[in-house]
Amino acid sequence: MKALVLVVACGCGGEPARMPDAAAPVVPPDAFVACTATFTGNFAEIATTATACASAGTQLVIDVPAQGLIAPLMVTLAIAPGPGDFSSETTATWSAIGTRMVGHDTCVLDAGDQVVPHGSFTLHLASADHGTLVLDQPVRATMFSTCGDTLSEHVEVAF
Repeated sequence: MKALVLVVACGCGGEPARMPDAAAPVVPPDAFVACTATFTGNFAEIATTATACASAGTQLVIDVPAQGLIAPLMVTLAIAPGPGDFSSETTATWSAIGTRMVGHDTCVLDAGDQVVPHGSFTLHLASADHGTLVLDQPVRATMFSTCGDTLSEHVEVAF
């Protein structure tokens, strides 16, 4: 009976479940890079992908995988994709959300026209799905969570 109690007690520890590393594939150093994202602030990482992270249709969607997030950072901008400069000041509908775990605490990187504070972005599009995005997001801690001293994330994406 003592062995059973020990096994049950040991099974409760450890880190919370994460998405498999397949969500953020490792790109060899000499490979073509279609998307590079540099995260600084609440956490630091340079994430690269060999596949496109932006898609254009009726809006621009940028999907940025990173090891420091449990799911890719998803940026949605309600703009007619095409060459030009855009910002959170000139775009009525936009959002950017990602989630990371710090120990057992959930931290949400959240910005957009529907959240307060909004955060901000600037975007330069060379074509419908190629450009650079600079994004500043507040980091929100869920109840009783601690997300670190820096409660903002700065992200620069080249795609």
